[in-house]
Amino acid sequence: MNTTIACGSQSPIERQFQVEYTHAKFEEVQTEFRSRMNCFIKDTLKEDLWNTYTVKEERMWEGNRVPDKFYKVQFDPITQTTTCSCHLFEFRGIICRHSLLVFGQEDVYSVPSQYILRRWSKNIRRRHTLITASYSNSTNEPRMQRYKLLCKRFYEIAEVACESEETSTELEKELNCLGTKFGFSSSMTNNIISDAGQLRYDNGACTSIPLTPVGTSDVLVHSPATVKRKGRPRTNRLKSTVEKKTKRRKSTSLTNTSTPPTEQCGERPSNVIECDHREQFEADTIQLSQDTEMGHFGFMSLLSAVHNNFDNNIN
Repeated sequence: MNTTIACGSQSPIERQFQVEYTHAKFEEVQTEFRSRMNCFIKDTLKEDLWNTYTVKEERMWEGNRVPDKFYKVQFDPITQTTTCSCHLFEFRGIICRHSLLVFGQEDVYSVPSQYILRRWSKNIRRRHTLITASYSNSTNEPRMQRYKLLCKRFYEIAEVACESEETSTELEKELNCLGTKFGFSSSMTNNIISDAGQLRYDNGACTSIPLTPVGTSDVLVHSPATVKRKGRPRTNRLKSTVEKKTKRRKSTSLTNTSTPPTEQCGERPSNVIECDHREQFEADTIQLSQDTEMGHFGFMSLLSAVHNNFDNNIN
């Protein structure tokens, strides 16, 4: 904020961008000013509303000359606006070299405000800078003092006017008139602070948008459009055996709790039969294990008897 990049030419348009734009964006504009030396006007067609220029641009690629390229630039003498076929301003927000060449040909010394975008400006009006902060050393600035005084006065008037609807409406009308008088707009897109601290206002016609009261019956609010979510779609994935058994047990417990009394008095339900089968299976398993244990002990006793008999024969 305390340094300034020097202009590379004596063009007042470059000076205009130097005052408004940040350093990074001004360097991009300077690149277009330097490249303007490689552009030449080859043909001019003047019509009723537009002046059409054919601009030839010399190009180099890796130290070798490549074929020249031609662009069409339309200039409006009334509004002093241009439209170039390269569409650099539409894509990047930087005025192109071909339009700068046409501006010089048409003796335009100041580009319209639409070519100076507020997003690249270093002099935009930031409302948070007027708020007092503990880490800021600019609390004694005259601008901040005036802001605090005006806010205090506005609050006092608002406290009195809000008591009745008529006075509130009258105060709102007076504020709108004052806002129009001092160049205030709801968007604040054209209010830019100059070097002297003064606001530069755009005298263009302000358009008013009719306000529709909230909650009226003629306002139809639609649901948002359904958007397909990211990630894996909802499908029937393969389940493991443990998950299947767990789900089966849960369904079985739910069936037991929801069994009507008619089924309990009548035919035995399937879950009871399943429990009987399970108990029978467990009993068979225990019996088999016992038989196996006994068989194991009988074999060992037989083997020990054979060994004892063999030892007696030897003796």
